[in-house]
Amino acid sequence: MPPQLPPSPSAPTPSTSSPSSSLTPTLTPTSISSPPPPPPQHTSRKPKLLYIFSSRPLSVSNEIDTDPITGFNTPVSPTAKPVQISLESLHTAILNTSPESPPAQPSAQQPPQPPEPVPIQTPAPAPAPAPAPTSAPSSLAPPPAESTQQPNPLPTSSSQHSRRSFTKSRKRFSTLTNQSRRSTASTMSNFWTDVVNTTAFSYVKFSIAASTGIAALLSTALYFKQNDLIYPRHFPPDARTDLWDPSKFHMVDWDKVDLETPDGETLRSYFMRGQGIQKKRVTILMFHGNAGNVGHRIPIAKVFAEQMGCNVFMLGYRGYGLSTGKPDEKGLKIDAETALDWIFKNNETKGTKVVVYGQSLGGALGIATTVKHQDQLSGLMLENTFTSMRDVIPNVFPPAKYVTRLCHQVWASVDAIPKITKVPILFLSGLQDELVPPSHMRKLHTISKAPIKVWRDFPNGTHNDSVMEPGYFENINDFINDEVMRHKKAQ
Repeated sequence: MPPQLPPSPSAPTPSTSSPSSSLTPTLTPTSISSPPPPPPQHTSRKPKLLYIFSSRPLSVSNEIDTDPITGFNTPVSPTAKPVQISLESLHTAILNTSPESPPAQPSAQQPPQPPEPVPIQTPAPAPAPAPAPTSAPSSLAPPPAESTQQPNPLPTSSSQHSRRSFTKSRKRFSTLTNQSRRSTASTMSNFWTDVVNTTAFSYVKFSIAASTGIAALLSTALYFKQNDLIYPRHFPPDARTDLWDPSKFHMVDWDKVDLETPDGETLRSYFMRGQGIQKKRVTILMFHGNAGNVGHRIPIAKVFAEQMGCNVFMLGYRGYGLSTGKPDEKGLKIDAETALDWIFKNNETKGTKVVVYGQSLGGALGIATTVKHQDQLSGLMLENTFTSMRDVIPNVFPPAKYVTRLCHQVWASVDAIPKITKVPILFLSGLQDELVPPSHMRKLHTISKAPIKVWRDFPNGTHNDSVMEPGYFENINDFINDEVMRHKKAQ
């Protein structure tokens, strides 16, 4: 389970107050509405390692039990917290304002003048007398007989005078405020222009340059170094120097085979003979998954040989284990052809029914091999295989989804599997596969035109653990007994 991320500082904190108090705060004429909270940040996708197109290499202790199949967990990188920049928060931080802030106050150079008292003068006689308000104090009101009003009279009471003075003050304050607003807006506009031209634009230029650089590096790495990324033959660290052999698993009837490929590579492989009362004239050509080496899959071959009675040829790919060379799609297909040619010519295996078994990357290699030799094969078994390398890369390494066309290691199983029309196929799918989505296996099963298609899924099987799920080997044994044994090869 990925580690829990701490709550974002911008996220609202829980409140124990009532909904009305927390959601509807009381606003006063002088309150300032705060800007809306930034949108919630989505947790970045959990990163995955690149050496995962494989079934998990199996490890064993010094003392082998009756059931020696155990495994190790692939390390997972910690989830990096995404970084987001809000232009609104940048605007607020730099200008100390926000789109919802109230109007700016007048500047200090032009403070609003307080209202000045105006002396009360006796108005000149007028044709029509104006009665004094009843609310005015009698000590301040002029005699009624002499109370007259000009066309533009002054206030006749302190209340009228205060209101008039307040009105003039408001007009004067409004004028100053408007001037201050225009001045402040002009200053802010100029300052914001400088900020955009310096800070924001520099950030944009840096982001563009960084993104372009990362894309260029990623594209270069994906094109020229993709073999090292796609075929992690050095994982675990001792995978290229420490190669287990079947004797470590108490197996006695086996041979070491060093195949010589047409292009000059030497492939360290193993051949195991079928044992027990269930011994069959069946040879399983085993293509292991990515990472590790052929020795890590010996416990699986032990079950095939000792419990099912099948011969097993475990091919060691070029560049893996103690084999020479460097892996690529073309070279691995040459390796498979070399192994199949050895099986067809060896005295112990040339008359047997040959079944190809492939895990993940080995499944893609098995499909490509079966297409060319389906007249000579009696079955194909696939576990957690992808439709194509280009389809699975975005799920493993999301940033590379825009440059998948640069991947020259295609492994287009989706185009090859419909061509298999003479060989029965067993599909083994772990429904919890976190590396190759189960939809890949389902699509391969759907478009397959094999005469017999058998689907077996494992609800709790992951990409590396499906082989350890209950019923895994039972389904394989049933497929061999029911479909492979009665299959008639074309002569």
